[in-house]
Amino acid sequence: MRQISFAAILTLTASAPFVGCGGEDSTIPPTTDQDGALPDTGGLPDATVPPSDGSGADTGIETDTSTGSDTGAGDAGRDSGADAGRDSAAEAGGDAGRDAAADAGRDAAVDSGTDSGTDSGTDSGPTCAAPVFPALKVVSIFTGTLGGAIFAAQPPGSTDWFVVTQGGTVRIVRGGAVLATPFLDLSAGIGNNAGERGLLSIAFHPNYAANGRFFVMGSPADSHNGSFGATGTDVVAEYKRSTGNADVADSAKVRDIVVMPPSDTNHNGGTIRFGPGGFLFVGTGDGGGGCESSLPGVVQDITKLNGKILRLDIDAAAPFGAAGNPFANDVRVYHYGVRNPFRFSFDALTGDFYLGDVGQDTHEEIDFLPAGTGGANFGWPAYEGVTAGTCGGGHPLGGPSPHTPPILSIDRGSGLFPDYRAVMGGVVYRGSAIASLYGTYLFGDNQGGEMGALRRCNGQFYGPVAKDLSTIAAPGGLSNITAFTQGNDGEIYITYGFTRVGMLAAQ
Repeated sequence: MRQISFAAILTLTASAPFVGCGGEDSTIPPTTDQDGALPDTGGLPDATVPPSDGSGADTGIETDTSTGSDTGAGDAGRDSGADAGRDSAAEAGGDAGRDAAADAGRDAAVDSGTDSGTDSGTDSGPTCAAPVFPALKVVSIFTGTLGGAIFAAQPPGSTDWFVVTQGGTVRIVRGGAVLATPFLDLSAGIGNNAGERGLLSIAFHPNYAANGRFFVMGSPADSHNGSFGATGTDVVAEYKRSTGNADVADSAKVRDIVVMPPSDTNHNGGTIRFGPGGFLFVGTGDGGGGCESSLPGVVQDITKLNGKILRLDIDAAAPFGAAGNPFANDVRVYHYGVRNPFRFSFDALTGDFYLGDVGQDTHEEIDFLPAGTGGANFGWPAYEGVTAGTCGGGHPLGGPSPHTPPILSIDRGSGLFPDYRAVMGGVVYRGSAIASLYGTYLFGDNQGGEMGALRRCNGQFYGPVAKDLSTIAAPGGLSNITAFTQGNDGEIYITYGFTRVGMLAAQ
């Protein structure tokens, strides 16, 4: 692992200003996931309220309201996943099929004259230019809807999909159908009236096929029974596949991996993902409230776990800090200074890290780090996007690292993405079905009506461009995006509408 070269990041960011750049189209192929409820967000437009998953839990993500007390649903923001330092070409441990996907994508890129990745984490090709969206559609992975769907993932090497519902269940999708019996049912421990809480993601051990180990992240909501965690805590826990039936998990928790201190009901982070080196990356929120009001000072304090990207070796002894992590104060911390890193990802070819961090009142942001970079400070609450001081005085930078500015700072209310309120960090496309998008980073928003795209080429970013979601054919209409996932086939799958999961495809 190498420490972040801040000068390089600053130069990279300065070379490609993104606020207010020109726009373009993008499309999304379908996958099916089901439903979630979006609470009324006061100062922002009311969100639609999708059906509940039958567990009694309100499903959905609240959007951040703009007044110092965020209740923001999609406060899911910053793709927490600072590139685990190891070889940039190393596969993210949990993504089986990455090599095949990268090979297929490289072939498609060569055939179409598009970019192919280099070992430096940049996409180089005949031309460096902003992406151009072809006509797109979303192809559902299952028939019908699944109430409360908020995230989807595949175990390494599997064709099955495991869909997480915010109400506390994990359902298997096989051959286009949702199996009748839940793989995992934690609804009693998750409770109801979730808001931004609930069961938020799942990650499978790189050797899941042999050992059956997997991990979930969630936050108990109202009326829970205490079996998953205490009120106000965010929990990463390990579970195990049943030895008698591979389609069902043991209901008893194996152990807690991370338990956050009690805090407010919003800004819970939400993504766990195996990344380079086979380590588990965890995105934690700032504790909620407005301008870090629930747990003042924790985000810029590297001895605290809130507002961080953690890098964990779950095969080591507790507290699971991975070798080479940059801070001795708490060996689990890999990056800091995030507000609500709801969704993040690693480029399957290069290992580069991309994070979507949900803003408070003024900006959404996309953060980037080259593979192998550790110790970054993304700046919250001293900065929101590229702007300092939106929280007023009393919020200085802390710790040993200077501010690493975002590669894209989205101004709420203007520019290409005027309705963004809860950015959903996306995925660099490395599949073969949409050759023109190879090497393009796609992202969205839980409330916004546009899909965005950026492309990295020779160390600079080109874009962003935007595509109206209404132009992307999708079952039920593409809206309320909660996750982008790369499948084992290298294609991009979108969880949307709190009911559906689908593959992004060319029309």
